[in-house]
Amino acid sequence: MTGSGVPLEAGDTVAMRVRLHHEPDTFSAAADPFFLSDPFSANVIAVVLARVAAGDPIGGPNRLWATVEDDDGAVLGVAMHTPPHALFVSRMPDEAAEALADALVDAERELPGVNGACESTTAFAAVWSGQTGQTSTIVTATRMYRLEELRRPRNVPGEGNLATVHSDVELVSGWVASFHDEARPNAPHDPWVMFERRIAAGQVHLWRDRGTAVSMAAVSTASAGVARVGPVYTPASARRSGYGAAVTAEATAAAIAAGAHHVVLYTDRANPTSNSIYRAIGYRPHHDAEERSFQ
Repeated sequence: MTGSGVPLEAGDTVAMRVRLHHEPDTFSAAADPFFLSDPFSANVIAVVLARVAAGDPIGGPNRLWATVEDDDGAVLGVAMHTPPHALFVSRMPDEAAEALADALVDAERELPGVNGACESTTAFAAVWSGQTGQTSTIVTATRMYRLEELRRPRNVPGEGNLATVHSDVELVSGWVASFHDEARPNAPHDPWVMFERRIAAGQVHLWRDRGTAVSMAAVSTASAGVARVGPVYTPASARRSGYGAAVTAEATAAAIAAGAHHVVLYTDRANPTSNSIYRAIGYRPHHDAEERSFQ
């Protein structure tokens, strides 16, 4: 599908033009129409863009964004590279993903991998591997879920509240590190200061049972009307008690109350427990994604 939602017919050929952007404002000006046309697969890019525009140093001076346009100037896909993370790509036609790979090879960009919607990562990785000789390996297979109708779980002991900078930064940063070790062991860890900022912004929810924190869920500020829940983490000693579902519902409800039109989250396709939990509280599959590493 193109960014405007118009399918490419078999045999169609479209000239592709890749534009590389080093500044968030120029990228935003070019990409905003695409964010509105596909706010789901591009949500990670849009959220990080907003954080960078607000002064977050993620990716440092070597960060890069890209738009892929057809010969009429319509943006068919967007991408973001914030080292040391993998390139993140939105959904886009195969031809756009292939042109993007060619452009980044020509720019001598070093990439540890590619992440995003499966149809885009597959096409990108095929050209990247052919051009560079690097192999491509799937390290994480995920699925984006989109909220249909929130159903809060019942009879879960405890209550939800916001984490505070005063008392919860150490707990939350430790849980985020544990989440990465379990769910994304090959991905770079986000710095603790990033979650200090998210706590200060009221984006981190905790579930407490008899005064003890037992689970957490963060949620982003909505971008193009879409807020994203994650990470969600419950330490092993507190699992199978419904806490993860309860705190996810709490974060979801907060996003809706703050004005989000849609709420999404990613889950590991290989984890039937998390997939069933999110379905139970009203989420439904939207699209599959993956992260590939290059060696």
